[in-house]
Amino acid sequence: MRKTRTITEFFGGNDFIVSNCISIAFTRPTGANPAYINGMPVGDGQTFTINQNVGEIDTTNYEIVFGAGAGDNELYVVRVVPVDFGDFE
Repeated sequence: MRKTRTITEFFGGNDFIVSNCISIAFTRPTGANPAYINGMPVGDGQTFTINQNVGEIDTTNYEIVFGAGAGDNELYVVRVVPVDFGDFE
């Protein structure tokens, strides 16, 4: 059995995140400015999730870019990381 840790992060501006995880989810709250993950739009009030196959680790560098809008730049990211993967923070 593999141990994991769940990490929750908030992003309020353009940034990069290295996943180093089994699963990653990007959530854009309703009314927040448009958000794009590696060019893929996250819908208003929606979550974009990427899961790996058993035994695989995602090491993608994800680029977070906000578009213009009347709301705030808000994006929440939840990652499930293996505890024994080394320095993943």
